Amino acid sequence: MRILLTNDDGIFARGIRELIMEFSKTDEVYVVAPKYRLTGVGGGVTFDRPLKIEEVSLSLGERKAFAVSGTPADCVILAVDVLVKNLDLVISGINDEPNVGDDIRFSGTIGACREAVFSEIPSIGVSLEYGDRGYFYEGAIKITRKLVDYIRNNPIPEGVFLNVNVPNVPIEEIKGIKIVRLGRRRYRDRVHTVFDPYGKEYFWIGGTPIREEEEDTEDFVLREKYIAITPLKVDETDYSFLEVMKKWRIE
Repeated sequence: MRILLTNDDGIFARGIRELIMEFSKTDEVYVVAPKYRLTGVGGGVTFDRPLKIEEVSLSLGERKAFAVSGTPADCVILAVDVLVKNLDLVISGINDEPNVGDDIRFSGTIGACREAVFSEIPSIGVSLEYGDRGYFYEGAIKITRKLVDYIRNNPIPEGVFLNVNVPNVPIEEIKGIKIVRLGRRRYRDRVHTVFDPYGKEYFWIGGTPIREEEEDTEDFVLREKYIAITPLKVDETDYSFLEVMKKWRIE
């Protein structure tokens, strides 16, 4: 397969390097990723300035690699239309923090997956849970390999992509895999006020996550040390309410 690898952590991040080394053993691997780390850009596309593209040599088995001055979604568009073409699969990651619940709305990792599916190319987003012992990529690599090998002969439905979140622990501590729905990722104390040395007020958005307690969600099973896989759709239409709205009289 012709596989595009991208991310939102930057082309030199360890997560994407691990994917390159794994999939270049069996497939044609192309890398088009942001030159620098981006956070919270979601599926944003750059319209207000030209994009700079720099071909780089990562020497990890890739066919070609390009660093882009834009977003992950920009990278997918450039790869599909100009730099690579005729892609069979897009893998976005491995992100160094989870993409679960409400957080997917501003995830660049997920933004790249959505953009791929808009171009009718199947995609997989892969992320690690937070961890306090460093980063453990082996579990993420292993599940991504299994998924890619499976979908070679079992295609993902059109308009659907896979969101994969992996416990950030040694692989022997991972208990298994669970297919779960999208949960919530809400925060308390989301806005922090700070002052510069001259007393000028500024604000930081962040907050403390509120634990998800519904058991069939990614956030919950990650805490139990299971890999969470969630199929997501780009079509966000609420079809049941659509039928209700058709009966409204709002002329």
